[in-house]
Amino acid sequence: MVDSFYAKVVKDPLLAPIFEKEIHSWDAHLPRMYSFWGTLLIGEMSYRGSPYSFHAHLPIDKSHFDQWVALFCEAVDEHFSGPVADQAKNFAKTNGHIFESKMRMSK
Repeated sequence: MVDSFYAKVVKDPLLAPIFEKEIHSWDAHLPRMYSFWGTLLIGEMSYRGSPYSFHAHLPIDKSHFDQWVALFCEAVDEHFSGPVADQAKNFAKTNGHIFESKMRMSK
């Protein structure tokens, strides 16, 4: 699912330029994302860090977060259904809103 999501991101006209500038190695980034979502959704407890700190400096706004959430939910729906899938989509929506709000307030 994570691979499917990022395949969408790198083709998206709004999000791709941000990721192209920031992600210098997908080989390093993707395992971090597997760990992040694995920790949140299936209890792997392998992710350590503060996701917000990696995003705070980016030139992004509500439209970027809305598109990120839409693509994420689309990727989840393509692969899963049920309570964990709903949890993943709800977390993405909530997290996107919180990040966007924090970034707007810090500018």
